[in-house]
Amino acid sequence: MASAAKWQSIIKKAKMGKKAERSAKDKLSVVNSEDEAKSADDYLCTGNFEQDFIELCNRVGFSEIPKVITRERTLPAPNLEKGGRDETDSVSEKDPLDALSTALEKFTYFKPSIQVENENEDPKSAREVYIRGWKIDEKMMSVLIKCLPSLCNLQEIKLWNVALTDVTLGMLIGALHLCTHLKTVVLDGNPLDQQPYHKLITEDITVANLVLRNNQIDDEGAKLIGLAISNLKLTNKNLVSLNLSFNHIGNDGAGSIAEVLRRNRSLLWLDLSHNRIKDEGAAKLAEVLGHFPLTHKEVVERRQLLMAKEVSAKKFDPKTDRPQSHISIPGLEKGPQPLKQSKSTGKKKDKDTLRKEEKPGTAHSGTATTQSVQSKKEDQKAGKKPVSIIDPKAARGRVLKSAKERRQLATESEAADTTPQDPLLEPAEFRDGQVFMPGNKVLISLNLSRNHITEQGLKAFLVAIETQIQETKQIPGTKINNGLLRLTISKNNFPEDNEAFQKIQELMAPRDPFLKTLVEEDRATTS
Repeated sequence: MASAAKWQSIIKKAKMGKKAERSAKDKLSVVNSEDEAKSADDYLCTGNFEQDFIELCNRVGFSEIPKVITRERTLPAPNLEKGGRDETDSVSEKDPLDALSTALEKFTYFKPSIQVENENEDPKSAREVYIRGWKIDEKMMSVLIKCLPSLCNLQEIKLWNVALTDVTLGMLIGALHLCTHLKTVVLDGNPLDQQPYHKLITEDITVANLVLRNNQIDDEGAKLIGLAISNLKLTNKNLVSLNLSFNHIGNDGAGSIAEVLRRNRSLLWLDLSHNRIKDEGAAKLAEVLGHFPLTHKEVVERRQLLMAKEVSAKKFDPKTDRPQSHISIPGLEKGPQPLKQSKSTGKKKDKDTLRKEEKPGTAHSGTATTQSVQSKKEDQKAGKKPVSIIDPKAARGRVLKSAKERRQLATESEAADTTPQDPLLEPAEFRDGQVFMPGNKVLISLNLSRNHITEQGLKAFLVAIETQIQETKQIPGTKINNGLLRLTISKNNFPEDNEAFQKIQELMAPRDPFLKTLVEEDRATTS
């Protein structure tokens, strides 16, 4: 009897599921006749994503509204012992009815929904919006771009396989300019013919992590992204990591990205795994990590930058731009020179004369002092403040202050220029009639696994890594792990026991922080 009642309750839940959802939506979207007449443009978002999203969907005219699933911040998985199982794994073994009920509940996974992760219990603290597996048309995108800018804590937007078009992506980019705290944008599985992904890299969009996996990006798309990253004023402020894995990038695309890394000093993490890069593209990427020769165009540009730097340095020279000395007036600064007297008598007479000058109407004050006293009295009656004709100390102070202000303005103008220094201005090395620049030591992680690289490409990376290690040892005061810390180049067209590959693994093992922690954990467990 108990099992039959349980079956009936499960069937009842399955039948009443849609009715319950509709009633819940009706409760959240109670709108009177006057509000229905209003358009979505008149609605002011409150910052509560679920409330704003449902209200805007009703105003736009959606008959079926995707469910908003609010979830807490993701926690790390429990550390289970080897051979152990989580308690939730044996639910189906305990009771088949419970397994059926959980399956019915998880059936909502396949329905269109929006997952929202909040920073805390406050519904207005959404930090991540995640949509997967259903098409976002222009009508739905108009609702989303209305809701997203009102989320003050929004840091991540993930749109996985939502069938973006050039129009909907342009609408999304227009809304991202208003998301001031946005750090991560994930657009996996949204291939576009024109490949306009480079438009996400602009000065107004504060994206630090850009993920563009499985978008069929070819060499032309990689070139467009490289041109966007090569702008020093943009990328050195924002973009830190770029994921272009599972695409169609070949040697030309890898060469375009290598051209970017010659002068880019902001990108820390680059993923080019699961592409079509061969030895030629790998050699271009490896060359950038070690010393590389400048082209004729770069040499000319370097000379122009050096000349401009010298001219700007001569504009303000603290030795030549000294403040002018104040004008000394003997009659006003020192007064009439008295006869030589002793210091004590001179001091007494000076005090006496000052006291007499302070008294109005005395005969010893002279015409000048009487006129000044009368003018002071008139000014006091008129309510005016007395103004001294020339005060040498005040004048000297004003001159010095103006000089300090000039220096302060110069320093402020230099600080206001936040444009990073061009890597072409770094110390160069001249040999064999060429100018060699130090390699890119800002990039710390490079993933080239599952491409078409052979032993020839491996040797190029081996030379680059050895060059970086030698440079860090020769330059005093530099960190040992300065430069590339992780190089993932396995699963290519070479055997795992390749000599160059084993040598790279040995050199990178003490530099990789992840491998360091694993070695330390192994030592702790064995001890």
